[in-house]
Amino acid sequence: MRTMDKIGQVMINLLIGLIIIVAAFTLYSYVALEVLDKDYVSLFGYTYFEVASGSMTPTINKEDMVIVKLNSDYKQEDIVTYNLNGDFITHRVKRIDTSTVTTKGDANNTKDAPISKDSILGKVVCIIPNFGIWKRVLLSPRVLILLIITFTLFSFTFSYNTKAKRKKLKRQREKKQLEKQIITPIKINEEVEQKKEIKKDKEE
Repeated sequence: MRTMDKIGQVMINLLIGLIIIVAAFTLYSYVALEVLDKDYVSLFGYTYFEVASGSMTPTINKEDMVIVKLNSDYKQEDIVTYNLNGDFITHRVKRIDTSTVTTKGDANNTKDAPISKDSILGKVVCIIPNFGIWKRVLLSPRVLILLIITFTLFSFTFSYNTKAKRKKLKRQREKKQLEKQIITPIKINEEVEQKKEIKKDKEE
């Protein structure tokens, strides 16, 4: 029972942590883009985008998230994200010239038009599959309500079991202490009687 409690608690904590991370990303993105009116989110030298098309399939699929290291070095065949007339595109570098870079989507038949190096935000360093799907699922009101109810019931059960175990251990300790208190006088009386018998035998 104790092992199951621990496993359940770990799973619930991981799920809650995932929800908090997704919610934090969503809230931070909203504040940066809508309130502060920034072109993209910047956090500790990195930014992230949810992919809106399948031009990089199968390497990157629609609704995946890409983590981009800003102003990072890149080379041919690296995947980069660049700004094209206000749209952010994530494609693979196919050619690097003095002042321009030519890219291409893995699923596209033709290369993109050359772009200025200054328009490149940075190199993709991580791909998180199905981020958009997870975001919709975890932030769904029905799922949130279900998770809250599950977590509440689990916490209550775990707390109840813990209290029951503590009471049981307390009763066991009290029982042992009571047994010691009863046994000690009996032993003392036995020792006294033994000493009397020994003394009597010596006198005889």
